[in-house]
Amino acid sequence: MQLIFGLNYFILKKSTLILITSTILFFIIILVISPKLCIEACFSGLNVWATSLLPALLPFFIFTKLLSELGVINTMSSVFSPITKKLYNTSGISGYIYLMSILSGYPVGAKLTCDLYKNNQIDIGQAHRIIAFTSTSGPLFILGTVAIGMFNNPKIGYVVIISHFVGALLNGLLYRKYLTKSPTVGVEKLEFNKSNKNILEETMYSSIKSILIVGGYVSLFFMIITVLNHYNILNPINFLICKLIPFANPSVVSAISNGVIELTKGCLDLSTLNLSPQISATILSGLVSFGGISIFLQASTFLKSININLKYYFFQKITHTILSVLISLMLCTFML
Repeated sequence: MQLIFGLNYFILKKSTLILITSTILFFIIILVISPKLCIEACFSGLNVWATSLLPALLPFFIFTKLLSELGVINTMSSVFSPITKKLYNTSGISGYIYLMSILSGYPVGAKLTCDLYKNNQIDIGQAHRIIAFTSTSGPLFILGTVAIGMFNNPKIGYVVIISHFVGALLNGLLYRKYLTKSPTVGVEKLEFNKSNKNILEETMYSSIKSILIVGGYVSLFFMIITVLNHYNILNPINFLICKLIPFANPSVVSAISNGVIELTKGCLDLSTLNLSPQISATILSGLVSFGGISIFLQASTFLKSININLKYYFFQKITHTILSVLISLMLCTFML
């Protein structure tokens, strides 16, 4: 039995490797065949990063990292402790992470969780429970970029913001018992010694590295989604979904598919479809709460450095999405 299981695992692992290798080779070929298409797509992604994400996220990365390194957060988070300990089985620091995440957006929640774990301020069990309700987008993106900039309807933004943030809080309740019995499984903790390091220099290095990682993912996924749409690669999947769901609108399915891969692109596509505010808000709530594969990988870059279970992270993003959609359906009845 063990031999059969091992053989199946080997075959699965080899098949996955072949699939990943084939995908990489495909995009290398596309880069050679259509360099202009890929360069323009990457430039568009870098433009979004440089004009929107860089000025919004870099200050948060620097200042939150400084607070973490100086150990000030423990004092600041004392006000949240009675609430978070009772509701989420976490220290008050998780309230601070949630506040910073809803102010600044993806992937600040993941980065802060990683920083605080490395500074021995939370354990691995708390880290898992904390990301269940602190992985959120920010109001600047939801209200400014999407609701007003794309849909010209701030009411849609209010529905998405409330459903997204409340959905995150409810989502955390679902995972409050996760890893409570084994708080330090599989992770080597790092020592925190302020006297032996240049805090400002390390903060700048860490923050700049983090924002460059975000920029790399954004530009890469702008290129990927552009290539997939240009060569109609997603069409068979969208067609199958429309067949399985008879009432599904092909244009809406296509926009959602794009949003699952790259959030901003999906939101932009939805804004061109002239859907009702109720339908738009509901779909946007789901897309924003899931975040897209691009944002998932951005957060994973930080989380995997402290051995966070990425399957768990993906699953809790799904439950957050479901909760946000249900909340938005209720809110739409009296807000739109």
